[in-house]
Amino acid sequence: EGGAIAVERKVVGFKLGGEEFAFDIMRVVEIIKIKEITEVPTAPSFIEGVINLRGKIIPIIDLRRRFKMEGRERDKKFRIIIVELRKSQLVGVIVDEVEKVMVVQDGQMMSPPATVTEAGARYIEAVAKIEDRIVVILEIEKIFSEEEQEGLKDINEMDGGKIEESTDS
Repeated sequence: EGGAIAVERKVVGFKLGGEEFAFDIMRVVEIIKIKEITEVPTAPSFIEGVINLRGKIIPIIDLRRRFKMEGRERDKKFRIIIVELRKSQLVGVIVDEVEKVMVVQDGQMMSPPATVTEAGARYIEAVAKIEDRIVVILEIEKIFSEEEQEGLKDINEMDGGKIEESTDS
């Protein structure tokens, strides 16, 4: 151990269409079960809707749709991963299933092979070989263009009252 510091990072693994992906754990705020998602007619098309999480309005993205994957029936394994974008803005990402927290050593990281284009190579930060599996580590910011991030911000700043089902006439 020549005094070199092993660089490692923790990632939260999840499945999407049979492939394994991960987000850096530092960006994951929490993981929740799928709940009622309120549609927002004015929202950009990649936003499925919003949820109210303890009084915060959070836009929800379907990552399958984002990656132009086949949609599928949502079952009870589906989760929403709440992640934090750069400007401390929260976004919920729907995934097929959340796996476990994994520790990735620096030596296990590779730059993405040319073959990983289907899942949108431009969203990929690195590819990790963990045991005999390949896990694609996504860079959260890259999933949304600057413009989209602005759109997300507008939704985050919506007045909570706008999405409550109002019963009074």
